[in-house]
Amino acid sequence: MKAAKWKMMVVFLDYDGTLSLIVDDRDHAFMFDEMRAAVRKVAKYFPTTVRWQRCKQPGHTQRCKQ
Repeated sequence: MKAAKWKMMVVFLDYDGTLSLIVDDRDHAFMFDEMRAAVRKVAKYFPTTVRWQRCKQPGHTQRCKQ
């Protein structure tokens, strides 16, 4: 927290494979309760966003083309 003093800190988190395990069907990717609590704790102090960048096709585990 001392390093953040007087700075505008923003936290960007990746959901799939970072906050949750990678699974074949993205609708079955869930955060563990401990991870959810950690994200809530960080969000109390810093603007926080969670990204998800996997393609929407079921079973498709590669990143989407931009």
